[in-house]
Amino acid sequence: MANEYLIDIHNYISERLASAKDKKKEADAHNDLESKRFYEGQLEEWLEIRSYLTSKVDLKTQKYF
Repeated sequence: MANEYLIDIHNYISERLASAKDKKKEADAHNDLESKRFYEGQLEEWLEIRSYLTSKVDLKTQKYF
């Protein structure tokens, strides 16, 4: 069960990363620097969370992303 839960968490993080990347591209196309910086920050945060999960929580035999 824990394995399925970790998969759901990684899927959620992947969705959030994809969304932030798309919105950052949109902001870049509209020259909206404030929004672009906001989404860059979101990307950094989601990547940091994923990195933490990979190093501290994930099973060593599985790769979820």
